[in-house]
Amino acid sequence: MKTRLNVFVTAIILLLLSTATVAHAAGNLPIVNIGIVIDGPWERHPDYINIFKSEITRMAEEEFDVRFPADQILNGNWSQENINRSIDRLLANPEIDLVLALGFVSSHEACKRSNLSKPVIAPFITDIEQQGIPFKNGTSGVNNLSYLLSFKGLDREIRTFKEIVSFERMVILVDGFHLKVFSANRLVEYLKSTYRIDVKIVAAENSAADVLLKLPAATQAVLISSLPRFSDNEFQKLIDGLIKKKLPSFSYLGRDEVESGILASIAPQSTLKNIARSTAINIQDIFRGEKAGNLPVTIDIGGKLAINMATAKAIDVSPTWKILTKAELLNEGIVKADRVLTLETVAAEVLSANLDLAAADRNVAAGEQSVRESRSLLLPQIDIGSQASVIDEDRAEASLGTQPERLWTGSAEATQLIYSDRVWTNYTVEKFNQTARIESRETLKLDLVQAATTAYLNVLRAMALQRVQKENLTLTRENLERARIRVFIGAAGPEEVYRWESEIAGSRQRVLFAESNTLDAMSALNRILNRPLSEIFIARESAEMDPLSFFKDKRFFTYIANPKNLNLFRDFLIREGLELSTELRQIDAAIAASERTITAARREFYIPKVAFKGNVTERFAKDGAGSSPPSTLPGLPTKDDTDWSAGVFLTLPLFNSGGKSAALQRTREELARLQNERGSAANRIEERVINAVNLIRASYPGIWLTRDAAVAAQKNLKLVTDSYARGIKSIIDLIDAHNQALVADRRAANAVYDFLIDIMNVQRSVSRFILFADENERALWSQKAADYFSAAGIKLEHQ
Repeated sequence: MKTRLNVFVTAIILLLLSTATVAHAAGNLPIVNIGIVIDGPWERHPDYINIFKSEITRMAEEEFDVRFPADQILNGNWSQENINRSIDRLLANPEIDLVLALGFVSSHEACKRSNLSKPVIAPFITDIEQQGIPFKNGTSGVNNLSYLLSFKGLDREIRTFKEIVSFERMVILVDGFHLKVFSANRLVEYLKSTYRIDVKIVAAENSAADVLLKLPAATQAVLISSLPRFSDNEFQKLIDGLIKKKLPSFSYLGRDEVESGILASIAPQSTLKNIARSTAINIQDIFRGEKAGNLPVTIDIGGKLAINMATAKAIDVSPTWKILTKAELLNEGIVKADRVLTLETVAAEVLSANLDLAAADRNVAAGEQSVRESRSLLLPQIDIGSQASVIDEDRAEASLGTQPERLWTGSAEATQLIYSDRVWTNYTVEKFNQTARIESRETLKLDLVQAATTAYLNVLRAMALQRVQKENLTLTRENLERARIRVFIGAAGPEEVYRWESEIAGSRQRVLFAESNTLDAMSALNRILNRPLSEIFIARESAEMDPLSFFKDKRFFTYIANPKNLNLFRDFLIREGLELSTELRQIDAAIAASERTITAARREFYIPKVAFKGNVTERFAKDGAGSSPPSTLPGLPTKDDTDWSAGVFLTLPLFNSGGKSAALQRTREELARLQNERGSAANRIEERVINAVNLIRASYPGIWLTRDAAVAAQKNLKLVTDSYARGIKSIIDLIDAHNQALVADRRAANAVYDFLIDIMNVQRSVSRFILFADENERALWSQKAADYFSAAGIKLEHQ
């Protein structure tokens, strides 16, 4: 019996479903005609009528054939009398089933009526108290009247505006037609008493220039209400004018206007669409038999504080951290800077600006003078001197004319080293030391290029991760809106909204950390480039481009295309690294100096120092006792005032208590040490190349693997998001998919820059940054690599 009953019920359900399907297919749905009244043509949102028509049609398409007769869409032409006449006409037309008042004034005029012959919906009510709109237990309480309190006064806007920027004098821009219909006196008095601010209402028609001229000179803030008669061009002129005057602005309508340049808004991005959707729901309920006067009038169109950070910067407004952490920040990443960097310019700039390199240049310059100084000892040495002396008179007389009492002489001495192995050794060693200094500077250059390019890539990495976190924050906000919709339709409880609000707080914090990491990365690069640490610059490669485009020569990728090629490329790089290593050249110079010192130490035993030396002395003046020979000694030879001598001298130390032997042994030990250090350095260079190549073995395929993982995670997130919106998946499932996508995106961003940094390490390990070489040098290097592969029996493609 139970089985038969189930079969019967199933058959009835199938019959009803098939009947409904046939009726729908045959176009037998109940026809309803909706008449529309508008205040006047909207210049800023000319398609707003279609937005409402689309939402209403989509909501009712399974149950009703909704029609909007073209001749029953009536235009009030910005006249209160015409609007009321149009409402009367639609109410009197028996062909119209429902009247839709699409305008602030038409909604207001419809709600003033107490005797309505058919359902009327007024979606644009802003303040029931200020407008005197009927309200009873959350409904209109008026037969056939349903309205939507779409904009709940200005309290939320004013409070939020004052949190962003402090002001005491504010102007509210109101459409001139609206101002004729609605009295603003009560609103002005309310705002003055509640927020202790001076409020002025300025009528706005359709001209930005007129509005800007009307603004009082003492204006500190501007709140912009709906200005439907402004064209997009005029509205943009108004925004630009407010920015030029450095006036903070706040939009009553939503995020769309913030994107155009208004400072902030708390209304959602698609305000009109949200109102249209709520209107469609009410119309659906009325068509199903609900009484219009019993429908709720309060709707939550949602909203999230949005701030245009480019505008904030232009008008010198800096919101507090509390505001920044809860707001959606638009144009936050827009940076105006004269300094533009690329990977190539960074590599060039570090070699001209770094202070460590400047110090190394001075060290090399000082070394050149040390070489000249040691060489000078091999060249002629000339000394001159002068002496004036006075001796006692009795001693002068006893000298028989050889030592006058007062004497002034001048002398000159010339020395030429004929041979000294020690001096020659010092000169030779100093030249090797200079070679070592130069190679040390070259090592520093390589280290600096590696450090600068790595720092620049870390800036790009930080920017990419910051972009991922911002996209994650945007996605989290979208999920919050989905949760609100689920709560609104009864598919979920408020705990889901709270959970997503918590997720947004965490996501915003991660965005702040990502921004800090970007600034830290910029400071690190600025330090290396000897620029002000806080200087902002534009990284050209940070735009939407493939980071692998750094490689001008795509032949590089053939070297690492597979494990076999990569292993052979590693061997080639090891050979290159050992051949080009500046560290080995520096040690080689020290070894050559040590070998020359050993030779000199051995020669100290048997090779003398040989030098030529000559001098001349001239007596310029003499006086007093002893200034001339005694005249009592006839025939005594006399000498003139000029004395000179010249000769060759040989010097050979015969015995120094073992000092020569000790010096010889010391230099031999130092040579052995240097040879061991060279072997160790060669091993380290080989290890460095191998390690760098091994990192490429993982990081290069990792680019594609992480990208595939990110794509798969995004596809999974899309499926789970759709299922969550339909009520199939839970919030736990969505958060899990959300986190998986976030982690996958971060790994994909990291993978590219891990690989590029590994490439910088490879180039450093072989002491040659071929990536920044000119085209000819790259071609020669590529040909050298191709020859190496050919010698191993491997012919590369795209050589």
